[in-house]
Amino acid sequence: MCLGAAIGLPLNVLAGSGAIDPMWPRTVARYGKGLGDVFLQLLSMIVTPLIFASLVTGVTGTGGVKGLGRLGGRTLAYYLSTSLLAILTGMFVFQIIQPGQGVNLEMLQSGSAATKVELAVAQQSVSETLWNQLFSLIPSNPFAAMADPANRSILGVIFFAILFGAFITVVGGEVAEQLGRLFDGAFKVMMRMTMFIIRFAPFGVFGFMLYAAAGEGLEVFRALGWYALTVAIGLTIHSMVTLPLLVLLLARRSPWTYFQSVSPALLTAFSTASSNGTLPLTISCVEERAGIDNRISSFVLPLGATINMDGTALYEAVAVLFIAQATGHELGIAQQAVVALTALLASIGAAGIPHAGTVMMVVVLSAVGLPYEYVGLILAVDRVLDMYRTSVNVWSDTTACAVVARFEGGSGGVRSG
Repeated sequence: MCLGAAIGLPLNVLAGSGAIDPMWPRTVARYGKGLGDVFLQLLSMIVTPLIFASLVTGVTGTGGVKGLGRLGGRTLAYYLSTSLLAILTGMFVFQIIQPGQGVNLEMLQSGSAATKVELAVAQQSVSETLWNQLFSLIPSNPFAAMADPANRSILGVIFFAILFGAFITVVGGEVAEQLGRLFDGAFKVMMRMTMFIIRFAPFGVFGFMLYAAAGEGLEVFRALGWYALTVAIGLTIHSMVTLPLLVLLLARRSPWTYFQSVSPALLTAFSTASSNGTLPLTISCVEERAGIDNRISSFVLPLGATINMDGTALYEAVAVLFIAQATGHELGIAQQAVVALTALLASIGAAGIPHAGTVMMVVVLSAVGLPYEYVGLILAVDRVLDMYRTSVNVWSDTTACAVVARFEGGSGGVRSG
C-alpha cells in the first residue's frame, strides 16, 4: 500500500500542477489496475469451490440435522443470533458515520475499460426484492449456479451445499463416510489454495493502490480511513457491549473474569488472524482456565471456528455498504436486508483463515449486483481489521461455550475448580 501510494500520489500531484504530462499517471494507473485485477480474478476463481467444500464439510461434521440434537440446535441458534447482531451493529454504525458520503470511487473508472454495474434490484419494490432473494435460494440448476455464481445465484450454491451435506448424513453408512472424507479433503485443498493465493495479496494491493493514488489522489485514502473507523467502532461495540451482556445475562458469569480466562486465545487470534490456527489454544483456555466441560467445548469450538464469524459478518456488511455508497449506488431497505442476509450466509461459509472474509465479500457484492473490483482497495486497510475481527470471532466462540454450558444443565456444563 505505502509503495503504491508513494509512487502514485507524486505523479498525481505533478500532473495536476502541469509539471508532467497528464497521460503519465493515467498510464501508471492502468498498469496498476491490471496487476490488481489479476489478483482479484484469482480470488473470484476460488469463491464457489471454497464455499461448497466448506459448507458440506461443516454440515457433515456436525452429524446432520438429526445428529445435531439439543446441543447442536442451541449452538447454531446462538451463533446465528450473534452474527446477525454483529451485522445489525455494523449497519447501524454505518448509518451514523456514513463513511462513503461525498466519496465517488466511480471516478476511478474514467478512462478504463470497466463498465458501470447498475443495481438490477433498484427499481423493484421491497416485497419483490425479498421474494426474488428467497426464490434465488433454490437454483434450477446447481451446477450452472456453481459455474456462474453472478447475479445472486451464489445463494443457490450455499443452499444446495447445506442441503447436500445434510442428506449425506441422512444416507449415512459407508456412502456418508466416503463422501465425508472426499469433501474434507477438498476443503483442505481449497484452504491451502486460498492461502497460496493470499500470498499474492501485497501485489494486488500495490496494484490497486497505484491505480487509486495515480488516478484519484488523497481522496481515496481519506475515504478508507473513515471506512476503517466505522468497522473498528462496530467491532468494539459488539465485542465490548453485546457479547459481554450475553455472558452476563445468559451464561450468568462475570464478563470480565471470563474475558481474562480466555484472553491468551484472543491475543493469539489477534496476532495470527486465524481462528482455525488458534483453536487448540482456545479449547485449552476454555476448559482449563474457564472451567467449561470438554463435552461442550469439543463440539461448540470446532463448529464455531467453521461457521461462527461475527467479526467477518460485520466487516462484510459495512464494506459492501461503503462500496455501494462510494460508487453512487444507494441501497434501500430491501437491498440492505439482502446485504444482511447474504453476509450472514457468507460468514457461515468463510473458512477460519486469514483474509477469508475478503473472499466472501465477493459473494455479498454479487448478491446486490455491485462491482467487486473495489475489494482491492478495501485490502489496503484490511490486515489490522482482519486481526481485530478474528479476535471478535474467537471471543464469540468462547462466549457460546459459556452460554451453551449453562443451558446444558447449569452447573453440569461447567467444571468446578
